[in-house]
Amino acid sequence: MTGAWLALGVVAGAVASRSSWLGGAGLCSTVLVLMVLMRWQAPGHLIRSLVVVGLGLVLGIGRSAVSDGPASGAVSGVGLVQWQAEDEAGEVVVLRDDGRLVALTGRTGIGVGAGERVAWRGVYRPGSRRVGPVRVAGTYDVTEMRVVTGADALLVSVRVRVRETVLRAIPEPSGSLALGVLIGDDRGLAQETRAVLRRAGLSHLTAVSGWNVAVVVGFLEGLLHRVRWRAWMRWLMAAGGVWSYAVVTGLDPPVLRAATMASLYLLARWRGWPREPISALGWAVILLVLVRPNLVDSLSFQLSGIATATLCVAGLVYRGRWESVVVPVIVQSAVTPLLLFRFGTYSLVAPLANVLVEPVVPVLMAAAAVVLLDLVVSGVGTLLGLPAWLAGRWIVLVGESLVSIPHGTGVTMSPPGWLVAWLYLVCGTGVLSWIDRRNTAP
Repeated sequence: MTGAWLALGVVAGAVASRSSWLGGAGLCSTVLVLMVLMRWQAPGHLIRSLVVVGLGLVLGIGRSAVSDGPASGAVSGVGLVQWQAEDEAGEVVVLRDDGRLVALTGRTGIGVGAGERVAWRGVYRPGSRRVGPVRVAGTYDVTEMRVVTGADALLVSVRVRVRETVLRAIPEPSGSLALGVLIGDDRGLAQETRAVLRRAGLSHLTAVSGWNVAVVVGFLEGLLHRVRWRAWMRWLMAAGGVWSYAVVTGLDPPVLRAATMASLYLLARWRGWPREPISALGWAVILLVLVRPNLVDSLSFQLSGIATATLCVAGLVYRGRWESVVVPVIVQSAVTPLLLFRFGTYSLVAPLANVLVEPVVPVLMAAAAVVLLDLVVSGVGTLLGLPAWLAGRWIVLVGESLVSIPHGTGVTMSPPGWLVAWLYLVCGTGVLSWIDRRNTAP
């Protein structure tokens, strides 16, 4: 549990450093006071947990204080192109290396495509706004930009080949949906389909995250299980495969979190250490936030962390016949406050939608992967793409049917950011205290 407590402190410190001094002090004090109230009957464990959380607070505040943010003058940046507008402005949306989506505007003199890695220089203007279907954290008035070549160019060519093969074998909208599930490339989705998935609470399907990485880990472990190599060699091969998949998908914040967590899990298996998912998640969050502190501001990183933590806790709280129904409801409830804060939207049909599509998502991913055999044997992809097309059509049909229910989705008031942060920190402290008490009870 040390990793989980330390991660709570690091995240609380990072959030506090972005708040006013009064709000930050209130958030940190709330965590410490709640810990005392819930664990005062076990002073030994309480003191140890307080020391760990206190250290995390110092690390989170200190790392955020020395992190480099964009200056008001001309600055440089590097990131992956996510989307490009087709109007005269020609704005480009880029996932910056700190995990934030930003827009590049101005005369760049070059054409770029989604998935390409670019470097630029320009004046940064903070301010959240929409660029087409995407919300960005700020805008660069670019004076120069270039495509990063070398290994990144090879990666782009691989992604292009995968994209062309999948879309040729699987008709739309299933093709773009399958491509999103497989490598996170969903830019081909029609705006109507994208809106349906978002309103139905299914847009996360096209964002590669923990589930996809878990599938890759399970496949690699099964493949390497019969290989008579030393344990450390099998761990190295499995971890290498996980990170190779992460690189192909673009190293988005959720993938970074999942790949780091998977590497720690594999390391624990190799060394024979205890394998606590909540602790592995904590250490993964610590490593990533200390290396890239601005990931705390990334919505995808936040959603991925909250959803994974909820799954870890749900596995301890509920093990029953209706687990496949109850757990999605719990996870959706856990991320709802953050979605309300960021978008001001709600989806009452999201739990049911996720329950209905969950069985076919593995089919869609597996079928999309099998379609890639067309790269080896030309023509077989069209025959093998039928299951993927059927699975994709089912997902879209479920979304279209549920969003048509009156008042099932809508727009409401957004709660203040301090209240959302306070709610998550209080819930996190309470849950970790409960787990700690459960594990240490005589």
